[in-house]
Amino acid sequence: EVSVEPHSELSVVESRAGRQRMMLERGRIHALIWAPPRQFVVETPSARAIDLGCEYNLSVDSSGNGFVTVETGWVAFQFRGNESFIPAGAACRTYRRTGPGIPFFEDAPARFTDALARFESTADPEALSRVIAEARPKDGLSLWHLLSRVSVQDRRGVFDRFAQLVRLPPEVKPDRVLALDPHSLDLCWNALQLDDAGWWREWKREWKP
Repeated sequence: EVSVEPHSELSVVESRAGRQRMMLERGRIHALIWAPPRQFVVETPSARAIDLGCEYNLSVDSSGNGFVTVETGWVAFQFRGNESFIPAGAACRTYRRTGPGIPFFEDAPARFTDALARFESTADPEALSRVIAEARPKDGLSLWHLLSRVSVQDRRGVFDRFAQLVRLPPEVKPDRVLALDPHSLDLCWNALQLDDAGWWREWKREWKP
């Protein structure tokens, strides 16, 4: 079920059994999906929103930048190799030039979300320092995504704060995380207790008819 707000530009790209794909050029929609993960996709100029069995709001402005808020379930944003995973209660920006931003929980303090937005748009090191300092334990969601988005020089600071806020299993080795080893990143993700990494790796596979 998709509700389209006035002055929106939405088109159906593909519609067949097990595959529904739309294109939101601008405007805002509300989507409520009862379907297996990955069967409903909304393309935008700055990201592909993949439904993981959820309810969400998605908007696109006149510049092609987007914003999603998730009410239930999960949404994945994908764009040119970048991915962001947004659970219920969280939101995420997308940018026409760079694609998905960093997910954040909507109840995060303004100091945290403002600094995160500034870092996304300017890569300001002071903004990143503020994000790290203001992060709460549940903001490990944002720090986990930052691990693969910041420079090598900044990654240590992000991981150290992540390790302070999130109880990591003993098999997590900092050097492996800093090298962006996929298994080590999965272990860090699982420590967030949002869902097991194996779950999202299953739906992440390319859809096949």
